[in-house]
Amino acid sequence: MENLKLLRKERKLTLKELAEKMGIAESTLSLYENGKRKPDFDTLSKFAEYFNVSVDFLLGRSVTRNIPHYENLYSLDTPIKLPVYGDISAGQPICTAQSPSDEWVYEDGVYGDGNHFALRVAGKSMEPEIKDGSLAIIRSQDYAEKGQIVACCVDGDSATLKRYFPQPDGSILLHADNPESESYLLKPEQFKSGYAKILGVLREIKRKYY
Repeated sequence: MENLKLLRKERKLTLKELAEKMGIAESTLSLYENGKRKPDFDTLSKFAEYFNVSVDFLLGRSVTRNIPHYENLYSLDTPIKLPVYGDISAGQPICTAQSPSDEWVYEDGVYGDGNHFALRVAGKSMEPEIKDGSLAIIRSQDYAEKGQIVACCVDGDSATLKRYFPQPDGSILLHADNPESESYLLKPEQFKSGYAKILGVLREIKRKYY
């Protein structure tokens, strides 16, 4: 991973120093930097957190270093108010609003780190687990692990909620839990071009009662 070596040198760290900080062998780090071995997801996430970059940047799949950040920082001493950015489809991709259309008051401060937002679920493709009309609490990040439920932006401004399954050829299957609903297969070049983008990973589903 050339970007890993770049980041290390920017911090003026030796192989030994970075290896010690990451809790791995110096020889292993050298293999990572030279592309002779690929770290597992947990190790990638650890590198990304340390350098404050996205996993996609580490892997050379993105020229953008930083993970998208939503300006919803709140004190943990008071209820968290997560911005609700319109609807997200649990079916066909639908457009998402650029500005918050509502807010969800959440009593637990666990989501008050500034990296969470909410989207309304519209559709039944993720039933029975995720019901139409629920609020999906999303952690903003541009990567996911196999089987996680993601909010994925398609064609610039349309988003859908599906399970994330990387395929051997590099494509991504966005899988619907409901067997009667349609799943989507996106090609690697669609992510590279910006046609498709992971907005974040589902943390929790809430129902809002009036």
